[in-house]
Amino acid sequence: MRTALLLALIAASAQAITEENFVDGQCATADGADHFPYKSEAGDQFADVISADYSLLWEVQYENDYKIVKNTKTGDVHVLHQCGLNPPSNEDLPAYAKDGTMVEVPLTKIATTSTTYLAFLEMLGERKALKSYQSSFQYVSSPCLRKMHRDGLIEEKDAFADPPKIPDLEALGVQATFASSFGADEYKFIQMTDIDEQQPDAVLKGAEYVEYLGLYFNREKEASAAIQHIVDNYMCTQKAVEGVVKENEPVPVLWAQYWSGATCGDGSSGGWSVASANTWYAELIRAAGGSLIIPDVEAACESWGAPYLSTAQLLEVGKDAAVMISPGPFPEDQDVSALKAWENGRVFDNQGPNGANDWFERRVVEPDAMLQDLALAFYPDDGPTATFSRKWLRDVRAGEPIGGVSDEDLDTACPDIDAPYEFSSTDMCAQISTDDPEQPPDESDAAARAVLAAAAAAAAVLVL
Repeated sequence: MRTALLLALIAASAQAITEENFVDGQCATADGADHFPYKSEAGDQFADVISADYSLLWEVQYENDYKIVKNTKTGDVHVLHQCGLNPPSNEDLPAYAKDGTMVEVPLTKIATTSTTYLAFLEMLGERKALKSYQSSFQYVSSPCLRKMHRDGLIEEKDAFADPPKIPDLEALGVQATFASSFGADEYKFIQMTDIDEQQPDAVLKGAEYVEYLGLYFNREKEASAAIQHIVDNYMCTQKAVEGVVKENEPVPVLWAQYWSGATCGDGSSGGWSVASANTWYAELIRAAGGSLIIPDVEAACESWGAPYLSTAQLLEVGKDAAVMISPGPFPEDQDVSALKAWENGRVFDNQGPNGANDWFERRVVEPDAMLQDLALAFYPDDGPTATFSRKWLRDVRAGEPIGGVSDEDLDTACPDIDAPYEFSSTDMCAQISTDDPEQPPDESDAAARAVLAAAAAAAAVLVL
């Protein structure tokens, strides 16, 4: 009787283990079972929500002991095989994956060249996996990662420092460096193609790369939860904005950043970037109830072949704009007070509460939060949009302070480097659902939790 009970407890404990992916360096010990119970749907789960032709530049195929990741833009194929088990032979792989790059998962030590991917790591619960940021930490926003760097847990690459800082990634045990095509010469380079995703819905497709990165850590569960939150909240925010827009005309928006290095035909210097229609910001402005102003003039200035408007041209092009946004620091020496947007106190730059570095870090991976920033700028007093708070946009006319967390405040901002990632957006789905009747609890979920609890208790008994 006691033997039967022990065998039952062992079986329950083993069942609990196989119901989760192996993470944090955990390795499997037996072949035959599905070692990836949590799987990525690679965007297919959103085809009915976003659009029928919604697709990404990567795909994944699962087998029991390995998964095959293919980047359809580059043609790169990675065979991610579960540690503790033998990797598949070339004969076991489908034709497209033969001679693919073998990568043992889960990864535990990585490097990256982009601050965008830092937020993905935090969403996955993998801060400690980052061993080196392959640029200067002066560009990093995350208080927790900056604290870890300060405490010697993460290195940085800064070729311009005196003396230069060049981490030895091999000595650090780095298993992969995630980077865009610009980082192709990095140690154990794995290319990310988030910046190559195309319209429509490029901002959501870029955020989907939390799932791509999650594959290499066996963090499909965490990645799926993160992207589900982002997409759901984006769609709920868009729905709320649509209700406001029905009662208003789309807000004319002037989008321009000043560049002092531009040269103009009259011999002067300095000009404003020219907005384009097929861009991430055009997509977000449209979703937030705005109408992007596309200049229809021949730019008077240029820099390295790119057109720039003179300040006089900017004032003419943007004379009817209700809102002006600069995706860079606003120049104090440029007078735009003749603009309607300035008169109305609706001129913003990207130096807001989270700071300019965060604009390039979390703004990219949280498009739902950026959508809310824009909606609040466009409709500050209208219904649900008035409940938002700005994360990146700074009111220039009001002289709001430049945001960000100082080095002295890192411990306050990040008391625990193991704390879960906190999304910065307002949960609009929760607000919308408050009018819906309360849903009954899911009994299957409760049963599942009971099984897991019993298995955990069984494991504890065995240990004792």
